[in-house]
Amino acid sequence: MATSTDRRRRSSAEVRNLIIDAASAEFIDIGFERTSIKSIARRASVTESMVYRHFTSKAELFQATAAEPLVEFMNGFAATLGTDTRLSPTDVTFRFISGLYDLCTTNRQILVSLVAGAGEDKLTGEGSPLTPCLHALMDGVHRYMTASGATATSDLRHAVRLAVALVLGTALGGDALFPTAADSRDIKSSLTQFVLFGVGYTPTGTANEP
Repeated sequence: MATSTDRRRRSSAEVRNLIIDAASAEFIDIGFERTSIKSIARRASVTESMVYRHFTSKAELFQATAAEPLVEFMNGFAATLGTDTRLSPTDVTFRFISGLYDLCTTNRQILVSLVAGAGEDKLTGEGSPLTPCLHALMDGVHRYMTASGATATSDLRHAVRLAVALVLGTALGGDALFPTAADSRDIKSSLTQFVLFGVGYTPTGTANEP
């Protein structure tokens, strides 16, 4: 445990980062249910009161560690949808899948933490930290389709969720599913075509990298 002198020397940002790193490690190692504010504080070498100064609950900590990178990416992408109607549905879908896939494959601890919190009532359904950005994505897709005149035959509410789930699952299990020599761009292009086919859109060519 750090001494009081050590704690006084730390900036608020440093303490917050220590807490986030410790929480992420705890969620991965023992899961959401078994993780406690006490265990996070112990791992971060801070007091429980210091944890509560930065985060009001364990669920908020989980959102900051496991979900925040995904939330930031999806909200950012959603905000761009509909701004450039020159992009085809294939290009738009490829950009989303490529960005999400790259984020998750280079930061697999995000996915491991999400799996660790799966099944917890506070983190599922409308309580999921991903729910607001999924709604933002749906709104963005509708904006793009309205502006571009594109159409789809399936329920976009399900399509958006399934597209995200497909990419997350592929990123998490990629090492076991694909040969080591597999080209990530080929994987992302195949995911793009799979998603577009699922919503009732048949691309006329392969996706191009933005």
